[in-house]
Amino acid sequence: MLRKVLGTVLLLGGLSACTQPLRVCETDADCPNGGACDQETHLCFATGEQVGACEPACAPYLACIGPNTCAPRYTALVVTPGNGGLVGAGAVTVQAELRVSGSLNGNFPETLKFSVARKGGGAGGSLGAVTKNEGVYTTQWTPAGDGVFLLTAAHPEAGGPSTTVELTVDATQPTFVVTVPPADAGVPGGGTTYADPAPGFATAWRRDQVVPVEIRTNEPNLDPSTVTVALQGTDGGTTVAVAATPSTGACDAGFCGIAELKLWEPAFDAFRGSLPVVVKGSDKAGNAGSSSSSSVNVTRWKWVFDAQTGVIKSTPAIGQQGLVYLGTTTGTDGRVFAIRPDGPKLWDASTGAVISGPTIGTFNSGVENVYVGINPSSTSAALVAFNGGTGTEITRCDVNKGQIASSLVLTQVSSGGSSIETALGVINVNVGGSTGTVGALLALRPTGAATTCNSTDPVVRGQVTGSGVGPLVVEGETAFFADTSGRLTSYQLGNATARTGWPVSTSFPINGLALVGGDVVGANGGSFSDQGQLFSIPKVGGVTSLPWRYPTTANMFVNQLSVGSGNLIFFGAESLPNPPGSAGLATVSLSGNTLTALQSGGGSFKGAPVLGHGGALYAASEGTGLVGEWSTSNFSNRWTLTSGIGPTSISPALDCARDAAGAARAENLGALYVAEGGKLYAFVVDSPGLDSSAPWPKYQHDSRNTGNPDTPISSCR
Repeated sequence: MLRKVLGTVLLLGGLSACTQPLRVCETDADCPNGGACDQETHLCFATGEQVGACEPACAPYLACIGPNTCAPRYTALVVTPGNGGLVGAGAVTVQAELRVSGSLNGNFPETLKFSVARKGGGAGGSLGAVTKNEGVYTTQWTPAGDGVFLLTAAHPEAGGPSTTVELTVDATQPTFVVTVPPADAGVPGGGTTYADPAPGFATAWRRDQVVPVEIRTNEPNLDPSTVTVALQGTDGGTTVAVAATPSTGACDAGFCGIAELKLWEPAFDAFRGSLPVVVKGSDKAGNAGSSSSSSVNVTRWKWVFDAQTGVIKSTPAIGQQGLVYLGTTTGTDGRVFAIRPDGPKLWDASTGAVISGPTIGTFNSGVENVYVGINPSSTSAALVAFNGGTGTEITRCDVNKGQIASSLVLTQVSSGGSSIETALGVINVNVGGSTGTVGALLALRPTGAATTCNSTDPVVRGQVTGSGVGPLVVEGETAFFADTSGRLTSYQLGNATARTGWPVSTSFPINGLALVGGDVVGANGGSFSDQGQLFSIPKVGGVTSLPWRYPTTANMFVNQLSVGSGNLIFFGAESLPNPPGSAGLATVSLSGNTLTALQSGGGSFKGAPVLGHGGALYAASEGTGLVGEWSTSNFSNRWTLTSGIGPTSISPALDCARDAAGAARAENLGALYVAEGGKLYAFVVDSPGLDSSAPWPKYQHDSRNTGNPDTPISSCR
């Protein structure tokens, strides 16, 4: 259209200087003197110039193409940016080109006249000097702010070609409004609640969730394809930006979009906190805008289950599909629970007081057995097996004179030419009218054995533990456990005999055991907080003194322990030598003599730490209820929860994150389970299950609590 208008203007200019009009045409044949017909404007243009053939002479912007015939010298005056153009901030380069008709001489003027004004009136800004290059004229225009402007380029001679374009100036950066919806924490029910109890975090988003952040802007010239959203982590870095997808619903702004942000992607060295939302986007004029004024409240709090029937006395176990099994005790009563990984209770079963376990059997054809050690009365004990999917009791072994006094283990024991899954516990049996004077092994074989229950003769000279539950570990058909005087005993299950070379004295009652390579590694403590040590004994026994002890002075009461990669032992101690006298969490290498404190203060860490993927260590304190994560590479603290749960002496459990069907999620996420009182807490962590390279990464070795190094460390990775 612009060219047609310009052709008309040039035609009128030609008529003002000559007596013969330039014709309207359809084809070249309609044009005189060998002219050419422009098929867009339908006007004739000259193809050659005849100097001196016109009287009076043609204007400079016209050419003499025949006797007294003046025709337009230029087919167009083209201005860039073109009509309707959008420009941004700063100086704008403006070009105007005189395009010559056919073979005519350009006869270009030295300059063109440029002018600019705001549409509707007002100053248009400043124009710089004009430069010329073969009919192309360039100047710099600095607009007078945002708005619509009319810019004109004209031939310096009156009546010459002139073009005016309308340009919009947008020098303002886009601004964005970010809306983070509150999270739906979930409806409490069946003893499970979901909302983080911390002030301001009841509707916070969990670390394992995806938050749909809404972005709105009224930027009229927005380029929607440039709008991206990212999260800034606690380390100051940002995640890979994701595009904001335009909303399909009602929008109260010029643009509304949604960005799905994965909350596990940014660094988050905190239990709970706020992660800034970083929005970036540009308009079509090239102005870039950004915003980081909004944030997402993020928490690791997942849920808490209140058993409402007594207290939890032993570490929860985790089944193949993420079911969390736990037991409670109230006097001589108790219950066993199965909790889904997303929090709801699947089943519970009434039984006696659960003292040890649960320990989980092998997952077979969709079924796994759940074993617990119970004390139904003050003079009786039993090992009980439940169906892990339904909670139905399968079978039990009852002892009428005795009490469960150890953790449970699970192994395969030869019977009738086959290996049969066998759960083992140590009981203190009554002998000669006295209570709890000698220890014996009790075995439960739910299937495939002629004898479901089997109790050995007493195999230790004293009771297994004075209070609480003593350690019991097993490898193949060899079991290791101790009495209260610190004598470590080993027993051969296949032929039901005590092994030669045992017991071995360790001086103090044993609080924890692990099987690492060819050694039994233990932790013990005496009557006072400065009595005890770490030690190792060859599995073959036959030693009269401990080959390795730390410290050699036996002046550090050590609680339970775990063993990580490189045979680093992680443990809680009542009296650390560095800093001296304080309780805390520490590490020392097996057979080494240099201790490093991970946490000094915060109370006693009675339970065994748990080692996860990526060099993460988790532990919980009895003194203050502190729960935290530490790095096993540099021993620094990554985050702590200093309040929210009560003091706990139970070792934590760790699983990978799972979907609703119980399948492991692909992301580097996990669930940390911490028992306190009668409650089980679930927290989102960044470790997808246990460290499979660690020889003994948690209490009783693995997620199933089998106490057996032959059991695979994790089903998640």
